[in-house]
Formats: sequence, C-alpha cells, structure tokens
Amino acid sequence: MSKVQSSRWYPTSNQIDTPEKMQNTLRIMLDQHYALQDAHDKLMAATSAPSEEPSSPYPPGSGPTDTMICGLRVQPVDTTTLSNGATVKWNKSTGTFIVS
Repeated sequence: MSKVQSSRWYPTSNQIDTPEKMQNTLRIMLDQHYALQDAHDKLMAATSAPSEEPSSPYPPGSGPTDTMICGLRVQPVDTTTLSNGATVKWNKSTGTFIVS
C-alpha cells in the first residue's frame, strides 16, 4: 500500500477575487475532496470485503475435532467430567484414543 501525501491548501485572497479565479479555486478544492472520498471508498471496500477464511474458527490441527497429543489423535474430551480415575483407550476403528 502506498503512503498518501498529506497536504493542506487554503486559497489566498487573490485566488478568489474574481468569479473566474473563484471557479478555478473551487474546482481545485472539489478535486481534492473527491480524491479523498474515492480513497476512503476504496479503503472501505477493501476492509469490508469478505475474507477467505476457513469455515472452522480454529487453526488446522488445533480444533476440537483435531485434538492430538504427541502426534496421536485423541477424541475431544469434556474436561469438566474428567476425574482422577480417567482412562485412555485405543479405538482401532477410528484410529483415535478415547479418554473416559
């Protein structure tokens, strides 16, 4: 993204003393205004465009369906129901460990 130069311009009295000069000065001011408005619209379109994010809010490999411990898949566990006597069992059909 390029950096936009910030400049402020205020017309002097000799730039607005005749109707022709006033028209030219007004045209310059409107050009600046519309350029700023176009830059704003372009920025708003870029920020409000939908991003192409995955459907899962979790990064790959760390979601509740991708639980892994030391590279081994483990089915998601509700940690509020675990007790000191929890056991880990291997489920051969799914290739995951089940904590119960």
